[in-house]
Amino acid sequence: MNFKKEKINILDMNVRLVLIFMSIAFVLPLYFSLITSLKNMQEFYENIWSIPTSIRIENYFEAFSAGNVGEYLFNSIVITLATILLVQVCAIMCAYALARLKIKGAEIIVLFLYAFQILPQESNIIPLFMICSKLGITEITYLPQIIAYVGWALPGTIIIMKNFFMSIPIELLEAARIDGSKELNTMIKIVLPLMKSPILTCVVMNFSFAWGELMWAQLSTIASSKGIQITVGLLNFQGMYGTNWPLLCAAIVMVLIPLFVLFAFAQKYFVAGLTSGGVKG
Repeated sequence: MNFKKEKINILDMNVRLVLIFMSIAFVLPLYFSLITSLKNMQEFYENIWSIPTSIRIENYFEAFSAGNVGEYLFNSIVITLATILLVQVCAIMCAYALARLKIKGAEIIVLFLYAFQILPQESNIIPLFMICSKLGITEITYLPQIIAYVGWALPGTIIIMKNFFMSIPIELLEAARIDGSKELNTMIKIVLPLMKSPILTCVVMNFSFAWGELMWAQLSTIASSKGIQITVGLLNFQGMYGTNWPLLCAAIVMVLIPLFVLFAFAQKYFVAGLTSGGVKG
């Protein structure tokens, strides 16, 4: 017994050490970006890890105006919000139909969704770009990014939502049907109020994906100066201000703020959604 306890304690200690090192690896770049964004160039080159002697908030205003960060942020907000709205609406209806309506071949459809999730995103980019170019979609601002992000995010979101719809008691739906409630009305007024955690879980994950995606965002705007997202804008910003690290880090911090704000408000539901999804899925 003592040997087993010692073995468990050693394993627990090793796990904690790994988690500590992982936390440091994630937090250190954030700390570097934050303190650098508040420095001037002289302080940065004197000691890149030192705390700034005076807080230079003007770095953020300069990065916002001179580096076109405001325009890039606006483009990312439009694309991300449109993506989340379309994905959630389509995924909820598809998942409800697959989970609670008698659809022939529902399991085959779900298998195809899993298969699409396994495919690496990079394998779809070149064919997708060629299709969008042939159809002239790349010339329409925001449209190529929104179409691609919705297509990539839908399978995983449908799978997650379907698992949660399966956890809703069938007796609840049958009682609503007996009372004469239509399926759409049942889904909106009875089922969706019970689905706050999984919905917000999917919103957080899809927001993080659409907000931080780079490869397709860069390729789809390669021949256009409109609709450039913040991830691509940072690359352009680095080219324009490659030696001005305080301004570049200020732009990076502005990109991270929406993610932190969203997760801060949705943290409780996000964790609850992941936990219950792990038990029921």
